[in-house]
Amino acid sequence: MKKITVTLCSIFILLSSFAQNAIPVHFDERVDLMAVVWRLSGANEYNMCKIPRYAQEVDEVFAKFKDHPVVELARQYRQESGISYDAVASYALHLKLADGEDITFDDSFLNGGDKSFDRWSEEQKKEFLIPLNDFYRLSDFHDWYLKQQDLYAEVEKAFGVINKNVDYEWFDDFFGMDGNSDFRIVLSLLVGPHNYGCSAKLKDGSDMLSPVIGCCETADNGDFYYEQNVVLPVVIHEFCHHFCNPLNDENWSSMQQSAEMIFQEKADQLSKSAYNSALTMMNETFVRASVIHYMTSHYPHTSEDAFVRDEESNGFVLTRTLCDVLKQYEQQRGSYASMSDFMPVIAKAVNDFDMKQYIKEEKKSAKLNATYKVSIKNGAKNIPSGACTVVIKFSKPMEWVIAMNPSSSGAEMPEFKGYNWPDDRTLEVKFFLKPSTQYGFTVLGSYYQTKDGHNAGKDKEINFTTR
Repeated sequence: MKKITVTLCSIFILLSSFAQNAIPVHFDERVDLMAVVWRLSGANEYNMCKIPRYAQEVDEVFAKFKDHPVVELARQYRQESGISYDAVASYALHLKLADGEDITFDDSFLNGGDKSFDRWSEEQKKEFLIPLNDFYRLSDFHDWYLKQQDLYAEVEKAFGVINKNVDYEWFDDFFGMDGNSDFRIVLSLLVGPHNYGCSAKLKDGSDMLSPVIGCCETADNGDFYYEQNVVLPVVIHEFCHHFCNPLNDENWSSMQQSAEMIFQEKADQLSKSAYNSALTMMNETFVRASVIHYMTSHYPHTSEDAFVRDEESNGFVLTRTLCDVLKQYEQQRGSYASMSDFMPVIAKAVNDFDMKQYIKEEKKSAKLNATYKVSIKNGAKNIPSGACTVVIKFSKPMEWVIAMNPSSSGAEMPEFKGYNWPDDRTLEVKFFLKPSTQYGFTVLGSYYQTKDGHNAGKDKEINFTTR
């Protein structure tokens, strides 16, 4: 559901292209329709579009419908039932659009084959469809969508750079599936910067894997682009959910008790990122360990330790354990034809995990970590626009890297202009700032390595406004 963390610096090197395996990538009218409704409802996750000119046009065109019954219903469902994020996109993919006809449900899906869709009650699914049809007609949504095709084509072309560098055959090979999966990617600017791993089972026995990707950016000249260091792992992440989640579901009883105990130790931290249960924690951990395995196997220069430390700092304390177990799986494929066969080994690793020892080592290591201060304080106002140098001062000598991400607040990431280490305790990050703008960035403490093999501890979010 949430974006996985990567760095501004190049953490892996693209060594090869898998263009022959590239899959269909397109915009989807149904997804954009639902995204507009949720945007009008005020839902934060659909009001973080990274393409300002596109967001402005959407707001101007559809502003008069902000009190339409379908928008009011969206507000109600989100507040009372938590219908948001991926549940919205998933509902869209279950719809059927036909020229001149009412929007209906696509009957090719298997009942119960999409957990995100099933977060809607049967009554809500049917109730929502009536005002949605009315909004679709009154707003002339279809005509507006058609007018965006040139823009969408540019964005799809920009995503092609990512698409050709994903080894889509790896998923069925690694998880030991039968290859009966229909891979496709839906792009949506209104989803940005979020990404949703939508997938569903069809009545014919096949699986539809259709993640919705929203992290598009614009360059200084207005061109669209996807930062491959960020987006490629996101694509792997979202597709992995389709494989990992059902495996955890099927084997949950064999590791639930241990997972619940581990979750309780990190519940406060994980819940802040909408990971509210032990099963969700395990799904995310399994996915993230699989992504790390993909990255390190395809790009040997990738730092597994950096990925693992980052995931552990986010509360996913089983990441290293699962990474080690997945290596065992790869080495013993002669004994395990599929990941399904291997799940008892994963369950045993979860049950054997010593949380008390982990916490003890975590506290011991934390005492040896560096501390750091950022020259701009969180919440600062009236920061001068134009060229800006943010100085980060560390308490210990550091390796010379840079690791920053956008802020979780959704504020705009400052325009990155470069960085410099004048000495091994001082990092200077150069940005360009626009006037009267809300900015935010996150310093990824776990990615900064000290000379003696530790890190800089917790992440720090810095949000500020320019004068």
